[in-house]
Amino acid sequence: MNRSRTTTGVAFAAVAAFGLTACGGGSGGGSSSQSAEGTLTVAFDADAAPTGYDPLLYSQGQFTFFSSMYDALWETDTDGVSQPSLATGYTNSADNLQTTITLRDDVTFTDGSSLDADLVKANLERRTDADLTAYGAFAAGGASEITDVAVTDPQTVVVTWAAPQATPENTLVDTQGTIVGPDGVADPDTLETTPDGSGPYTLDADASTRASSYTVTKNADNWDADSWSYDTIVFTVITDAQALANAVVSGQADVATILDPSTIDLVESRQKTVSVGGTIVGFPVTDKTGAINPAFGSVEVRQALIYATDRQALVDDLHPGARATSQLFPEGTEGFDAGIDTEYAYDPDKARQLLADAGYPDGIEVNLTVLGQPDEDAVAIQAQWAEVGITLTFVTATSTDQAFAAVSTDPILFGPFGIGANPAGFVAGVVVGGFMNLQQAQDPDISAALGASLGTTGDTQAQALTQLNTLLTERGWYVPVYEDFTYAGYNADSMGEPSFAGTNNYLVLSAIQPA
Repeated sequence: MNRSRTTTGVAFAAVAAFGLTACGGGSGGGSSSQSAEGTLTVAFDADAAPTGYDPLLYSQGQFTFFSSMYDALWETDTDGVSQPSLATGYTNSADNLQTTITLRDDVTFTDGSSLDADLVKANLERRTDADLTAYGAFAAGGASEITDVAVTDPQTVVVTWAAPQATPENTLVDTQGTIVGPDGVADPDTLETTPDGSGPYTLDADASTRASSYTVTKNADNWDADSWSYDTIVFTVITDAQALANAVVSGQADVATILDPSTIDLVESRQKTVSVGGTIVGFPVTDKTGAINPAFGSVEVRQALIYATDRQALVDDLHPGARATSQLFPEGTEGFDAGIDTEYAYDPDKARQLLADAGYPDGIEVNLTVLGQPDEDAVAIQAQWAEVGITLTFVTATSTDQAFAAVSTDPILFGPFGIGANPAGFVAGVVVGGFMNLQQAQDPDISAALGASLGTTGDTQAQALTQLNTLLTERGWYVPVYEDFTYAGYNADSMGEPSFAGTNNYLVLSAIQPA
């Protein structure tokens, strides 16, 4: 059976620091004992909390882990729909610039305090902290910038946006909507060792070893405790792909994610798997102004990279389970347009002509930083680009700092990105308002389409999403290559089939039930 394999090696060390895949980096390995009655054992392929227990330091992908200890205003269900959690509902102003959120009145945190509007305000005011991955879109200049948070009564908070937000529940969801307790907000450094959430479980520090295994136990007094099936959940870190597969095959783990595609046949020989798309492997263009490489200031040059990439050949040769794509939006999400794949299909002659039109008839040179050896995807694309005069040179990083700095020293990056069920949110927080655009490049058409995608609903929003998706390819802000799939293995004898959060590449932990 042919499976796709997610890219991990090319310029991805820098990308992973921003937590865009299902789990951030980390080291160590481990295993757990056979799950006892009342215990769920979840095996991850990487450390879910490498820098501590502040959930806002991480991306959506870590919400499987953090949802055990923290609640969010809204949480994504198995259909990919944002459901109220700490929020009981909201109303928007007529212009969609203000959102009035009502809060539950029966929520307490591990520090003993209660949920109220002042705490939500304090959480959202952390958006000025540039180190918080989850809050990138909320900061000044982001497409979902929050300009003010006001408290009108203990259970009501009013959020004012810089631009219309027609569906705020899709922005204040999961990690981005997670609420940290007062002690953690007042002194975030304490979160390095001690979680401060209101979730249905609390960390058993004595039974946990950082980068190896984390144990959480049910908080029977939690407002939502009855919705969770297990008394104890053990999260074990197994970084070796074969060992991770063996853990679920042997029953050491009830569920394991993310499986390496090379091990799926082994898992399916004894257990079962589930998968979801939504991960786009490709090149975000970080130098859209030509400040790093003058050639990249030309849209024709950026388009040439798209036409010079033979995606289908790459999929056929290296990733038979993947889907070649010329667009950032995953198949099945609102705004996906099959016509984009046709219009921007591989065309080396057109790539050469575009380079000539841009004033580069003899081609261009492009540097790409790698940590270690470039993987097979990068080498294959290097050969494809060479045919049209694009010389891709791999620069080997001598330190992780150099790899991380690639976002500001290279014109492009390369790696897998979990776009998930809300592509507009990814564009707002990462492509336009995040590390993929440190130069703060502006395109009025992209800005307008993004604004309409976030600020409208219905047919108007659907048209805006399609326009946004089209423009990202047309303007060469992103060079997609293929859509990859995330796999999880599970023991059907001990548990029911787990579900991903719609097309997001992380599991809904609360939905896991015993067999």
